[in-house]
Amino acid sequence: MAVYIHSSVSHSACGNSFLNQPLSFSTEPNANLEIATNIENDQHSIHFFAMDQVPLDCSESRLFHSLTTVVQQLIEISELTLDDLSQTALLLGSTSLDIGTLSPSEDKALGLPKIDRLSQYLQQHFGLHPFHLVINTACTASINAVAYGKKLLEQTAIKRVIVIGCEFYNQLTTAGFNSLDLLSSEQLLAFHEKRQGLILGEGIGALLLSQTQPQKACYRLMEGDSACDTSSLTMTAEDGSHINTVMSRAITKSGLNASNIDLIKVHGTATYNNDIAEYNALNSYFGTPPPILALKPFIGHTLGACGVIELALLDYLLSQPTLPVAHYVAEQPQNIMLPFAAADCAMKSFEHVLVNHCGFGGNNAALVLETV
Repeated sequence: MAVYIHSSVSHSACGNSFLNQPLSFSTEPNANLEIATNIENDQHSIHFFAMDQVPLDCSESRLFHSLTTVVQQLIEISELTLDDLSQTALLLGSTSLDIGTLSPSEDKALGLPKIDRLSQYLQQHFGLHPFHLVINTACTASINAVAYGKKLLEQTAIKRVIVIGCEFYNQLTTAGFNSLDLLSSEQLLAFHEKRQGLILGEGIGALLLSQTQPQKACYRLMEGDSACDTSSLTMTAEDGSHINTVMSRAITKSGLNASNIDLIKVHGTATYNNDIAEYNALNSYFGTPPPILALKPFIGHTLGACGVIELALLDYLLSQPTLPVAHYVAEQPQNIMLPFAAADCAMKSFEHVLVNHCGFGGNNAALVLETV
């Protein structure tokens, strides 16, 4: 039973794919944030990839308006009727959800909203099927939501699934990553030997999964795999063994082998440990890896949202004649760890695409796409 990415919308630092203008793939972060570095409240600036044309703040109105707009855009391009919507389930993957909108409460030691607050709001606002679910597995949250959505279509009577990946600017996330000393002061240099770390980003991705193939180039979801590496509390094994296992199972379940994979959409966070682990996994599994495509240099690391946002960008790229490749790849070839796809290649020329996501806490996921 085939399941397709029928339609998609993304809103990130590259722009909004629904609008009648091309996305802009720039490696220059479009925002700078001032954050406290110590108890004396000393401030310093960090780079950030904010959603294009959306003033940056932590307000509830900004979050709900942005989220509602993207889902409405997906519904419009998918031409879903009210009856269609009533038979459409909702899955949402995110790391921080709406944590940035919370205000301190004097009568609570710790105040947290319901984890399904955003999904419940969208389900009620758009009249969707009663089934809605939030997945919160660090950086693999929304790619796991896609895999779960595929199973819903294959194993239940649900007709369609909207899968959302969303991450919004908030001080807790930025201060937390800054305290871990994981942030780059310059650019996000995925798979560069002299990479400095990641740059955070925000964004929203929305996919409509359906058993009906759209009348355009699209992706069929083949098979995926997801598992948690328990060798460490915070990261996956640097030798890449766990990522290798997850990739191998995804490819094998798809009825393929290493030689059938034409392109790898890498996780590519540009942190030392994460890139090393993925690098080791790709080399151990493939021997000589096929070309890679890295999208985080253009949108930042959008954490739990990156799975759906980056799938939506891949879907957008199917209609484009070229690929986005960060300028440092051509400028410093001696420092590049893996073979990047050439910019003059068309996305639709790659038949089988492996999508990798390697999350904080060792949660790793892989998904195989077929271009049809």
